[in-house]
Order: sequence, then structure tokens, then C-alpha cells
Amino acid sequence: MKRANTFAVRPLTDDDEHVLRDLLDASAALWNEINYQRLMRYNDEDGFQGHLGGGASGGANE
Repeated sequence: MKRANTFAVRPLTDDDEHVLRDLLDASAALWNEINYQRLMRYNDEDGFQGHLGGGASGGANE
């Protein structure tokens, strides 16, 4: 089961909105990079033998 915290954010100024959008853009880019790396490791001939444990997947190093 995946858990997610959901909340509403309302910037008070245009500057706040710009900072928030930059943060969200950086967060999405990081998430995409992590998932791409996971895909590359999965498609590697060794499968997930060297995967990173813990984190969002909840896995452990073996």
C-alpha cells in the first residue's frame, strides 16, 4: 500500500507562486530521474540485484 499526504497550497503573492512552481518542477524532475534509474536497473541483465533499498519502494538491500 502506498501512502500519500495531500494538501492544498495557496501562494499569497506572485513571487510565492513562482517559487512554488520552481519547487514542484524540480520535484517532478527528481522523481522522473529516480524512476528512470529504477527502470534502467530493472532492465539490466542482473535485474534488481543491485537496487537501492528502503525509500519509497520499501525494499531492502539483499
